[in-house]
Amino acid sequence: MISTLLGLIGCQSIWYQFLNIIVDIPPDRFVFEEDHEMISIPIVTSHPLDKNNNKIEYLIIMIHGAGLNAVKTFETGQQIIESLKMHRDRFLVLAPQIIEGVKLDEKGLLFWDRRWRSGGMSLSTGLNKDLPSLSSFEVMDRLIDVSIKLNPGIHRIIILGHSAGGQFVLKYAAINSRHEFLEQQGVSIRYIVANPSSYPFLNETRYQLNSKGEIHKIPREEFVDCPSYNKYKYGLEDLYGYAENLPPHIVRTRLLTRPVMFVLGTADTDRNWSLDKSCEGEAQGENRYQRGLLYKHHLGHFVKTSLESPHIWLEIPEVGHDATEIFTHPIFITELKTLDF
Repeated sequence: MISTLLGLIGCQSIWYQFLNIIVDIPPDRFVFEEDHEMISIPIVTSHPLDKNNNKIEYLIIMIHGAGLNAVKTFETGQQIIESLKMHRDRFLVLAPQIIEGVKLDEKGLLFWDRRWRSGGMSLSTGLNKDLPSLSSFEVMDRLIDVSIKLNPGIHRIIILGHSAGGQFVLKYAAINSRHEFLEQQGVSIRYIVANPSSYPFLNETRYQLNSKGEIHKIPREEFVDCPSYNKYKYGLEDLYGYAENLPPHIVRTRLLTRPVMFVLGTADTDRNWSLDKSCEGEAQGENRYQRGLLYKHHLGHFVKTSLESPHIWLEIPEVGHDATEIFTHPIFITELKTLDF
């Protein structure tokens, strides 16, 4: 595998029709070889990815949301370090940009559809018609491997994602095949999931809150008009992409045994344009905060006591759907410090 960091001139801005917004494409590229083809993704980095650095101890990978804003996501990562009151030279901060639905006339540049959040495969067209198809999770694997190879002092990794980025991080935590290997190499990895719009349930059961705030199972017959409510990414049926050949029980075990921190903004209750309002999404709750609480209840059925679970649940009071407010909040920063950050 060959990898490098290619710097282009200036930041490109392109129209993202799906969200009706302008998306800035960072000038740097994470470049690697696959099937004798040089392929790449845009990336924002705190340190070069093509030079050795023995001073770095911590790797922070920030995953953007549906707006694909890698630059702002990177800046939030830098603010986390400032809040920790630790020296920046000890950290490598990376914010890869996983391009969705935007086709650039740039040879070798990977892009995906909405399935990038779940480890789906990259697409190809135009100049990149014959490119190898890679899962977004496989690109993450490679990014981590290169970072550790060039920065051998890294012994802690945290991968953080908010909203659509939270979906990505949670499924990567449940599916990736690198976690145990990294631990054997003396590198701990933790996953931080904030305010996603949906969760991968581990069985067919779904829950709802009644008017008294009590949690009850939803009768199965209520899903007759939503037959795909338990298909991946909402459940573990019909796994695709990176997870295609994994049996569901392996995914279930990985998720239940890996250190995931779930962070919920208690004010993230809006039913705005970005909330998943599909029948599959609505089966998980009315808003992001409620969906998080119901998922916590769901996972609780798979462990005898909370002491047996490697999961941490944090609620950030009076914070809504804002990644920077979540990840720089004193409650979150205090929890990070207890985890040797």
